[in-house]
Amino acid sequence: MSFPKIAVLGAGNGAFITAADLSLKGFSVNMCEVPEFADNITEIQKIGGIKLEVRGNPGIKPGFAKLNLITTNAEEAIEGCDLILVVVPAFGQRRFAELTAKYLKSEQIVVLTPGNFCGSLEFAQVLKEKNASAKPILVEFECMIYSGFKENSTTVWASGFKDDLKAGVFPSKYTDKAFEVLKHVYPKLGKAKNVLETGLSNLNTVLHAPILTLNSGWTEKTEGGFLFYWDGCTPSVGHVVEEVDKERIEVGRALDLDLVPTKDVLLKWYSHQGAKGETLYEVLSTNPAYKWDDAPKTLLHRFFLEDIPYGMVPMESMGKLVGVPTTISSSIINLACTLTGKDLRRNARDLESLNLTGLSKEDISDIMINGIL
Repeated sequence: MSFPKIAVLGAGNGAFITAADLSLKGFSVNMCEVPEFADNITEIQKIGGIKLEVRGNPGIKPGFAKLNLITTNAEEAIEGCDLILVVVPAFGQRRFAELTAKYLKSEQIVVLTPGNFCGSLEFAQVLKEKNASAKPILVEFECMIYSGFKENSTTVWASGFKDDLKAGVFPSKYTDKAFEVLKHVYPKLGKAKNVLETGLSNLNTVLHAPILTLNSGWTEKTEGGFLFYWDGCTPSVGHVVEEVDKERIEVGRALDLDLVPTKDVLLKWYSHQGAKGETLYEVLSTNPAYKWDDAPKTLLHRFFLEDIPYGMVPMESMGKLVGVPTTISSSIINLACTLTGKDLRRNARDLESLNLTGLSKEDISDIMINGIL
């Protein structure tokens, strides 16, 4: 196919890096933010693009990235685009599904980056609720492909790029068709079996909440005045993270998914940047890509508020379905609820919210393949 035209939906850290990097690589890129957060794009509208800086050696180039369109009009943003990248936190995915439902075309590919746990199912449900005539192919990245943060309202810096990231397609019977387009944008992207695999492969689920829980006192005392991975992951903390990882892998095995241990995934993603180590603690506490990753300033942070309801709770829910205990993960959830004073299981993206309650493993597998909700 010809060079794909791309729309990036969202205007946070990841969306800025995504739009800038792809524009600098020669793609025509539109950016769209929801109207209620129009201030996020006001300054880049004035200059016509985004300034991308690079820290360390992520393998991407810096520069000023001129964008084709910067808007809050979803219809204009996705018109004529082959690929639509939804780069927002999990709790923002539904809003963009609602905004784009009546404008999407069946030949378009919508990518949730990342999908968190089965965000594509929620997206498909919204399209159904809105009586959308089109059925675009939905894709989930297992994690955000870039690492970095905004410097200010027009500038973003990138410190990491994940090689060999996996993507799952919903329904999975269209995997090859989706990759005919995706390979033009991210040539090293790997194929996951389905979006259950990508959902259970999001390492934010494994890393963020356990490390923040076990560093909660330090976080509050210093207001995030330490490096989250380099300082926050000690040998003992690393051991707890490894136990959460074992539970994730066991849930996947019960669902006929061959999930890769977190340590090995991190080495695959970041070895080109110098990541190394024999244990998960060693990899996390020395990974050059994490050199600038400060800890959250507060416990009311997406490491709890997003990664638990859209990651750990769904994993716990799937564990109950397939009879796999998630003792350590459930303990982390309970502690995080107490630390934040919030019921993080309420309104989580669990089996009930995805309309999968009461189904067998085989029923769910069929939905993954054929996409019938």
